[in-house]
Amino acid sequence: MAAYTLVSASGRADDIRGALHARLRVEEDPAVRAGLVLAIAQVAREHGDADGERWTRMLWSDIEAPPEMRVSAGLGWLCLTDAAVPNELRAVADECATAATAQLMGPLPWMRAVEYEGDAGLQRCVRTLIHLQPDAPDPDGPPY
Repeated sequence: MAAYTLVSASGRADDIRGALHARLRVEEDPAVRAGLVLAIAQVAREHGDADGERWTRMLWSDIEAPPEMRVSAGLGWLCLTDAAVPNELRAVADECATAATAQLMGPLPWMRAVEYEGDAGLQRCVRTLIHLQPDAPDPDGPPY
């Protein structure tokens, strides 16, 4: 939550990005790591960081990285590029976006913002952004 608040509230992008990367290098809590990756991607998007796209792609492609980091990086990458979703990213989502990962990431503000009627935020992101399968039509549902 602190990373989300920091990213949303401040204009010191270079300092924030550096602090988030430094924390990510030593963070042991998987949920916090996922949140840090999403925060770094958000800073890159909001401040036009050209390196953000490269960094997120490198991370989601890294088979040694933990699942929550790969999935978060994949979602971040999608927010930083207009490129088509590569099959490699679909495979990462199929492998790493498990029910356990969704539960782990569920409390993150980015995931809570896209939850709808009990649909886990991660599963919804994967389905709509990576597998390009929109939700069933619901005129009263939230925009996405």
